[in-house]
Amino acid sequence: MPVGHPDSAALTVLGELLRNGYLHRAIREKGGAYGSGASQDSGDAIFRFYSYRDPRSLETLEDFDRSIHWLLDGGADELQLEEAILGVVSSIDKPGSPAGEAKATFLNTLFGRTPEQRSAFRQAILEVSLADIVRVADTYLTDSDKANVAVLTHAKAADALPSNFARFKV
Repeated sequence: MPVGHPDSAALTVLGELLRNGYLHRAIREKGGAYGSGASQDSGDAIFRFYSYRDPRSLETLEDFDRSIHWLLDGGADELQLEEAILGVVSSIDKPGSPAGEAKATFLNTLFGRTPEQRSAFRQAILEVSLADIVRVADTYLTDSDKANVAVLTHAKAADALPSNFARFKV
């Protein structure tokens, strides 16, 4: 969802909560990937799951689905929500280098993002509840017909993927 959408803040916190509450353990610690997570990209209005340098691509796709079921089945608690909110707020509030601040100001101006809008989004993040997280997960992440899946890998691993995965060679 774009940043002005009423569910954008909850989706942003959802990504952080899934990453820390489920995906890191399942995909990185148990599965052996170098990294994984979920995130809301309000600029492109996309919620994405990802992993990288992952030895078990298909199992990881299942872990993405399991993370949603974990949440909907009551797997997350208030402490995990608070940690997710703090993680998002800390990324919003972190200081940048002078060049980074100039670039951010330029892009915010270019795309019409005012300081008031950014402040309102930060406040919306602070107000996200566990019920909001469950609602947006159920609304946006349970309909597999809306999802797109991409696996970028080397040729040998691509040959092991099911035939319903499209193949593009570069």
